Amino acid sequence: MKKIFLIFMIVFTAQVSLAQVKSVKGVITDSEGMPLPGASVLVQGSQKGTTTDFDGLYTIEVQKGQTLVFSYVGLGTQNIVVGDAATINVKMVQAASNALNEVVVTSLGLKRSKKTLTYAAQEVKGEEVTRVKDANLMNSLSGKVAGLIVGKSSAGAGGAAKVTIRGNSSATNNQPLYVIDGIPMLNSNSSQANQVFGDTAGGNRDGGDAISMMNPDDIESMTVLKGASAAALYGSQGANGVIVITTKKGKEGNVTASYNASVFVDNVVSLPKFQTSYGAAPSSDKTWGDPKNSPDHVKDFYNTGLTMINSVSVNGGSDKMSTSLTYANTKVDGVIPTNEFKKNNIALRQSVKLFNDKVTIDGAISYAEQKIINKPTNGLYFNPLTGVYLFPRGNDFNDYYKNFEVFDPTRNLMTQRWPSQTSDIIQNPGWILNRNQSIDKNQSLITSAAITYKATDWLSIKARGGYNKFDNIFDKRMYAGTNETLAPSTGRYIYSDSESNQLYGDLIATINTKFSEDFSFSANLGTSITKSTINDAYLSDSGQKNGLVYANWFNTGNFVSAERNAHTIGGKKEVQSLFASATIGYKDMLYLDVTGRNDWSSTLVNTDNLSFFYPSVGLSAVLSQMVSLPEAISYAKVRASFAQVGNDISPFLTSPVNTLVGGILTPPLVGPQPGTSLKPEMQNSYEFGTEWRFLNNRIGFDFTYYHNETKNQLITSPAPIPNTTGYTNYAFNAGSIENKGFEITVTAKAVQNDNFSWDLGLNYASNKNTVLDLGTGANGELNTVILTNGDPNSYRYVMKEGQPFGTIQGKNILRNAQGQMLLAGSGNDVRVQKTDWVDMGSSNPDFMLGFSNSFKYKKVFLNVLIDGRFGGNVMSMTEAMLDSYGVSKASGDARAAGGVKVDAIDANGAAVTTMSAQNYYSSVGDRAGATGEYMYKATNVKLGELSLGYTFDFSKTTIFKAVNVSLVGKNLFFFYKDAPFDPNVTLSSGEGLQGVDIFGLPSTRSIGVNLNLTF
Repeated sequence: MKKIFLIFMIVFTAQVSLAQVKSVKGVITDSEGMPLPGASVLVQGSQKGTTTDFDGLYTIEVQKGQTLVFSYVGLGTQNIVVGDAATINVKMVQAASNALNEVVVTSLGLKRSKKTLTYAAQEVKGEEVTRVKDANLMNSLSGKVAGLIVGKSSAGAGGAAKVTIRGNSSATNNQPLYVIDGIPMLNSNSSQANQVFGDTAGGNRDGGDAISMMNPDDIESMTVLKGASAAALYGSQGANGVIVITTKKGKEGNVTASYNASVFVDNVVSLPKFQTSYGAAPSSDKTWGDPKNSPDHVKDFYNTGLTMINSVSVNGGSDKMSTSLTYANTKVDGVIPTNEFKKNNIALRQSVKLFNDKVTIDGAISYAEQKIINKPTNGLYFNPLTGVYLFPRGNDFNDYYKNFEVFDPTRNLMTQRWPSQTSDIIQNPGWILNRNQSIDKNQSLITSAAITYKATDWLSIKARGGYNKFDNIFDKRMYAGTNETLAPSTGRYIYSDSESNQLYGDLIATINTKFSEDFSFSANLGTSITKSTINDAYLSDSGQKNGLVYANWFNTGNFVSAERNAHTIGGKKEVQSLFASATIGYKDMLYLDVTGRNDWSSTLVNTDNLSFFYPSVGLSAVLSQMVSLPEAISYAKVRASFAQVGNDISPFLTSPVNTLVGGILTPPLVGPQPGTSLKPEMQNSYEFGTEWRFLNNRIGFDFTYYHNETKNQLITSPAPIPNTTGYTNYAFNAGSIENKGFEITVTAKAVQNDNFSWDLGLNYASNKNTVLDLGTGANGELNTVILTNGDPNSYRYVMKEGQPFGTIQGKNILRNAQGQMLLAGSGNDVRVQKTDWVDMGSSNPDFMLGFSNSFKYKKVFLNVLIDGRFGGNVMSMTEAMLDSYGVSKASGDARAAGGVKVDAIDANGAAVTTMSAQNYYSSVGDRAGATGEYMYKATNVKLGELSLGYTFDFSKTTIFKAVNVSLVGKNLFFFYKDAPFDPNVTLSSGEGLQGVDIFGLPSTRSIGVNLNLTF
């Protein structure tokens, strides 16, 4: 009986004891709500413990009444007694002794503690992007990241931004990779400018890109992975750096809704200066006539633009499920009359946890569509600004502009009206905007889905997939009466439909554990596949010769000939990959990081090697954890890394295909050079950096030095004539490009008290770029690659050995050894002579500077961003043509002064001290003139952003939790600028047509109001 009783008591006690053991789970975040991977969770007084995964999640078996100890390097330790709750979420606060506690999203969308990184990575929070909104998301990054340059498109709203990180390293492509929620995105565009004239089929057209269509309000954060070490896990896709975008997820708690509205008034700045004192001779298209006052019509031509951005978001969730839904509408009435931009965005993100939180499913979809009427072009064709600027003075511009057409009784239709004969580069602006109208329609679809299975406390497996698609439709109608260089007498119709898409999938196993109290270990092992098609396009064009059967009937059934109709086969590529990374930590103060990736690319078919391997290795040491430092030093870290990355070659180069245009078989223009095997570009990159925090984290300092050399550049040069291949150009690997420089980031809390705070940030970056070698070309020695062709114009953009990538070449005034101008002719007919092509300088800046200040007094806040670019040169062909046509202020001033003072010798050797303004500017100016006279410093410093606002707290009296109202401005004014245009505006997001203004749309100053309501 006693034995039975004893057994009963033992079983009962065990059941009671077991009843007290429970599973506790939760998420550990920092003070801003970002999950903390690798945080430690221990049961006090025992050896039992675990660490959080990359989403900050943990699960542990513990008894009621025991104490859980939550710790993380740099953050204050928290002790929590376990009660009845099965979920314990912990928000870690900053410890007084250390500040470097940020968690950032890195390669493959994986979260990592910043202290473990062996490379430079800079994060931009979503609120920094939306503080002063822009219709193009990427423009909001300017001045906010060291080493990142954003060139604003001259096409205005809907134009593709040119983004480069640490300089140009490739002859073919320098745009970074964009990754959204871990899924790489194909950011192609259907068309980009690269001609001085502009394409006769629509001008220098900017087809836009997918990243510019994103809704800024969808973004939680953006991490810029600058160097090869940071991007090595992406292989050839990340050769130019990576911008990792994390979109917003629903947060646990009550459902919240917000409404954001931004309204801007836009006005042009940096207009050229014009003369108003001289007119044109009758029927002349140039203004070299007698004195005659005429109004300056240029400024009145531009509208006051209006930009309206509205967005609504709803999000909420529980510990099991979260939802985020956003909608945004953007409408822009451009500063160019008739230019309209409309965009709609909708996005949904859903997350759910299943099976006791062991399985997490996350899915997202975003769709954007935009329509642009009369998107601005640059260059000379189809550009209303050429007619506005060059209009023969002394005539009534408003009369011609408003009454741009006149009835032609012989043809029974309306035709173009102008005071002189129209040309291919000068048409009536009213005619271009109304009778050469263009419509651009873009659609972007981005989808992703991920399922994560937490197999154990230290192992999780994630499978992901994503699909994105970008469509562009271009519709241009040229009425009868258009200059016949551009359209036949009956008119011309162009309709094109281009599609790009990408399918991506990966499978990743993640390990996060500790070998012992001293050694931690995390690793990722995975595989991925990427299939893409770039610009699969159908083009219908009635052509420049035959045109339409019946005038002004714009449909494909009215074509005289189908000779210009074509289907361009999209560039198809498939890349299969294996990759792995491992990070070993010692006592939370020393970290070794190793990665490797091998890609198999379909574009390397018919080459010596279908695959290529990219390794990286890095080491970081937290000095403040290793040795005792002075009290003033809160944190210190050093890091170093080496990596190899590459840049894949273009589709079809190794397997050229014929195309069918108008029923005629057209052979490929480019193919591999006989006897060679194409291979990817290869970049070797070294990076060294250090991070410091001082005065209890009040001051932060981050320094990085890097040295990159990219070899095996993909070069295209004319093939010998004749040749047995039939190719016009040969493609081959040759030469190398070097980039080296350093970046500095400084942050400081200048003032911090209960009522007032002042935070400041400084981003500085300097990059020196050199083309080391271009190898031997198909026809012998090659030391120059032309990126934008020059002749018959006096501007071209090239790569040249010994010079920076992107050297501007032009023509100077011809002078003798004594510096005297050598003139052609004599007497009243003297003309300035010009040199052949000479180097004019580089458009690359010597260094970039961004200086931000954030002030807060109680509920009033002020944010100021100063953005500076120092060094480099730019050219203005606009000013050259204004001078040649006699409409510039300089040409008017010269006439008033009795001519242009010169030190010259004519063809007979006679000294010339004065030239007539017309003779001088007609030969120095124009698009084929002495462009060396139109070079300017690219240095400029501007007030890039300003936001002054107040936060109202109506939570006790209204349905609003918060109301925020602010006065905002963008591109407000220049503290300094030498060029007559904004040097930060680029004419193309491609590699050519840089550092020059050719009747580009002027930049705008935007002033408006932001309203944010939270329910």
